[in-house]
Amino acid sequence: MKLWQRLAWAGVLLIAPSVHAEDRPTFDSLWQLANSKPGHQTIDEGRVIRVVVPNEQTIYFFTKPGQPEHPGVFKRSVIQDGTRISVQTQGWSFGDPAAQAAFEKVLAQFKAQDAQMRQQTTGKP
Repeated sequence: MKLWQRLAWAGVLLIAPSVHAEDRPTFDSLWQLANSKPGHQTIDEGRVIRVVVPNEQTIYFFTKPGQPEHPGVFKRSVIQDGTRISVQTQGWSFGDPAAQAAFEKVLAQFKAQDAQMRQQTTGKP
C-alpha cells in the first residue's frame, strides 16, 4: 500500500483558487481549491468530507457541522525529498474559541502520526 493511501486510512481512523487560497484561506477557498484539482475524489465519511488528490499525494479533511472541530480543514501531504519520504500536516480552524481545543487535539493527533510514519520510513523522529 502506497504511503499516501496509508495516510488516507490513518485519517479515516482518527476522525474517520489557488495562488492565495492557502496564504489567507477560508473554509470555502480551501474547499474550492481541493475540489478544483484534476483527478480529485470527494468522499463523505460521515464526520468529515475527505478530498483525495492522488496526483499531488494530498488529502484534505473538511469537518462537518455538528463536529467539535468544525469549521476546520486539515491537509496532509506526502513529501518526497530525494530518497526521504515524510508526511506534512497543515490545519486551519475557522471556528470560535470554543472549537479551538477540539481542533488542536485532532491536529496534534495527525502530527503525532506524521512523526510515527517518519520514524518508520527513516528511522528518525
